[in-house]
Amino acid sequence: MKGRLKDISGEVFVVLGTILVALAFFMVFTWGDKAVMMTEITVIKKIDNSSAGNSDYRIISESGEEFTVRNAESQGFYAASKVFRMLEVGRTYQVLVTGRRIPLFSIKRNIIEAIPSQ
Repeated sequence: MKGRLKDISGEVFVVLGTILVALAFFMVFTWGDKAVMMTEITVIKKIDNSSAGNSDYRIISESGEEFTVRNAESQGFYAASKVFRMLEVGRTYQVLVTGRRIPLFSIKRNIIEAIPSQ
């Protein structure tokens, strides 16, 4: 009886753990893409990760926040390299970003459009 109860509690733990992980992935990959907003940034550094085999670029703003510039299929955005090339260090831009900043998972907001500020 005790052994069977121990087996059941282990199975429940595995099922609940699986559900929790699935929910976390769902929130990270769908909930974040729906957060689209316009913000102003001044670019202080550009990092090109494409040569390292990664498919994204990084932008560090004057406020210290790090953004990614990568294709966002859920937004219909496939011009990450074009946006990255357009951004210049020292210039200020109005940028359209998607996603949410979640430091615990090292998730950064994604720039999908940039317009130079006057």
